Amino acid sequence: MERKWKILLSVALGTIMVPINATIVNVSLPTIAEYFQVTIPIAQWIINSYLITLVCLVLLFGRLGAHYGKKTIYVTGLLGFLFSSFLCYLSPSILALIISRALQGVTAAMMLSVSMGIVKDAFPEGERGKSLGIYAVAIATGMALGPTIGGIIDFMQGWRHVFLFNIPLGIISFLLCYWTLKNDKTSKLRLNIGSVVLQFFWLFFMVCVVSETQIFGIVPETILFAFLSILFLILFIHQELKSDYPLIDVVLFKDFRFTVLNLALMFSYISLYMIFFAMPFYMEKVLHLNSYNTGLILTVTPLTMMLVAPFSGKLSDKIGSGKPAFTGSVLCLIAFTLMTQLNSSSSQGEVMFMLAIMGIGIAFFQSPNNSAIMSCFPGDASIISSIIVTMRNLGMILGGSMAAVILHTAISAQSLEKAQLFSLAAYDFSLGLERLMIFGMILSIMMALCSLSGLGLGRKISCRIKK
Repeated sequence: MERKWKILLSVALGTIMVPINATIVNVSLPTIAEYFQVTIPIAQWIINSYLITLVCLVLLFGRLGAHYGKKTIYVTGLLGFLFSSFLCYLSPSILALIISRALQGVTAAMMLSVSMGIVKDAFPEGERGKSLGIYAVAIATGMALGPTIGGIIDFMQGWRHVFLFNIPLGIISFLLCYWTLKNDKTSKLRLNIGSVVLQFFWLFFMVCVVSETQIFGIVPETILFAFLSILFLILFIHQELKSDYPLIDVVLFKDFRFTVLNLALMFSYISLYMIFFAMPFYMEKVLHLNSYNTGLILTVTPLTMMLVAPFSGKLSDKIGSGKPAFTGSVLCLIAFTLMTQLNSSSSQGEVMFMLAIMGIGIAFFQSPNNSAIMSCFPGDASIISSIIVTMRNLGMILGGSMAAVILHTAISAQSLEKAQLFSLAAYDFSLGLERLMIFGMILSIMMALCSLSGLGLGRKISCRIKK
């Protein structure tokens, strides 16, 4: 096997643990809450603490990766991820588990911030789309398989063993990384601490808004968090504009092409995560499937992505990113349009067919789009990679929140707590699902417009990031 493919394999094996652990604990929350005798909202912070540190620190580690080297940051993060997973397994209290999960999010941010840059540097420009397509499959597969893996392990071994799933996978990834990765060129570290702090609080309060909205809806606390998030975002942008060494260089987003490509990426992950959030409720509560069959059906999307993404990336290497990305957005539009017709009498085959179209569409869109974003910046890939990761994680977080809010316009949270829904309650959920899919159609149209406008432009961005 050529060295470049060994690098891709080693990074993909390690990186897949990050999205898996973003969702692997979801099905175990009731069990954990009962074990530690706490409420579900408190137990929810097992997920929130992981997402907050992951999202808030990935830009910082992207900058540190340019200074210390991507291999150093990635391998350190990988070892830290394994250590924090073991701490989660040993946690004697709910507080210890939440802190251990926060530490796990820190190490996950280290891995994600530089992983895409490592893959980009390992492949020549003519194979970049294909390699990034395979990398994107690892992320999407982890997102989809997390709840299924967590449910099976929790059922068979108990919730603590959920965290031990990372150990063998991480050890294999570490050994491969140790032998295949090489230290890359480093640069002088120039970091504005004020930007780091403001960016952290901006994203921290945004995650708080999203998580609290999913649990309590729109209440005074969520409005306060939203105000604080906007305030810190404004202060962060002001700080970045006047800084000689900005954290992400917001001037990049003045370029139309770079901005729309990143927005399109976020829209695609919002779309994908809305599906992963809503469809388990639909299949278990409306179609009355068990969790095992639900998990199997949900794997249709990542499986189709796994098959199509390398082809899509290779195609974009040959003909450019615009046409494949536009095709993918149109396929997503078709999938969402079909899913507006889902109801209590829909068959499993229909659901699988629609999820397959969705997977093909996302695969056709994301690989070329990621390749186009990476090609925008001629310098160190760590910074652009960390921006992509931030947009992706924001899309994941917003997707779940938007799905919850839209579903609750048609059915109450109390009804969703029932094991199964019948007659009028099933109709209400189907109505909420239809509204959600209409919103997905709007997102798909926006993705298509971004493909036509952003990917159709060939000019390079100007950027003032200093090494």
